[in-house]
Amino acid sequence: MRCPSAAEQDASVAVVSREACQVFHEYSVLVRGHKEDERLHSQTDSREVARERVHIVAAQPEHAADQAEVFYQAVMQGAAGHYDLAQRQQWAARVPRDAERWAARQHRFEVLVAERDARCIGFCEYAPEWPLARIEMLYVYPSLMGQGIGSQLLAAAERDLRERKVRVMSLEASLTLSPGLARRGWHSLGLEHVKRDDVCLKRERFEKRLDQ
Repeated sequence: MRCPSAAEQDASVAVVSREACQVFHEYSVLVRGHKEDERLHSQTDSREVARERVHIVAAQPEHAADQAEVFYQAVMQGAAGHYDLAQRQQWAARVPRDAERWAARQHRFEVLVAERDARCIGFCEYAPEWPLARIEMLYVYPSLMGQGIGSQLLAAAERDLRERKVRVMSLEASLTLSPGLARRGWHSLGLEHVKRDDVCLKRERFEKRLDQ
């Protein structure tokens, strides 16, 4: 029986090494994929838990101070990617950062609040006139955007309006909000520019039929 030469032994070791490297590479890919799946599942679970902790309730006077803060921060921080500072300052000045003013608006409009741990983290104002209702405001605290809270508020408002036999909802959306509305069944009526004190703000008009 012939013993393998040194060259043959080296070649055999090289083959084994390549096979070991391939196995290690495949294992590493598998582990990375598993960790990525765990991360995505964790993010999904976190969003689900976050939604479960949110309760949609009718606004009360004690929510007014939080509404003022949600509005201001949503405009100044949440909209920073679409509007410059002058535009955001003009927008935020629409309603003063004052609890009494926001409490007064609760008497002018129907107001739903997204509540977590007894605090308002988002809200929706709407005027339920028949046959056309108008969504006046929809804001969520910026650090909580993207968790479905705005969708919950809109869905609750829509249920109420359907019960009132309203035929159409309308909404003038900021560029921050508009991309997600089409996925919720809203129809774009086009862009428009609003000018206030030499500051121009771009927004998009939407409507959603409730009688179909």
